Amino acid sequence: MPSAKSLANLKPITKENAAEYARRGAIVKRKNAELRKLEKEKEKNMKQELLLLLSLAIKKGVLADSDEFLSLEEIEDKNISVQTAINVAMIQRAMMGDVQAAQYIRDTTGQKPTDKVELDQSLTIEAWAKNHDVEL
Repeated sequence: MPSAKSLANLKPITKENAAEYARRGAIVKRKNAELRKLEKEKEKNMKQELLLLLSLAIKKGVLADSDEFLSLEEIEDKNISVQTAINVAMIQRAMMGDVQAAQYIRDTTGQKPTDKVELDQSLTIEAWAKNHDVEL
């Protein structure tokens, strides 16, 4: 409950100050919309930059085609992309027992399990009556 002092500070809203409040609110709303737009652009640029960096080669020269190697061991001397290097490192860590690396691989390949909850919302009148101690 507001105190008597804070209630004494309240001023009635008139047509003049209502218009001023609406104008100020519109300015704030416009600024917030502009900030949201800038944040989205920033996120988009970061994502694009990360995708570009992931596609870069580890060494200068032509990237090795993934069809060129038949085992992880053969990859070591090849010029691969940063993304490929990360994926190889995660596979190697998973093979050594790193559960988080295994989960990363599972999730990245689209095999992440989902929690499924099934709910039966059907309730008979008889069951409701029984649960509420009501005789029919």
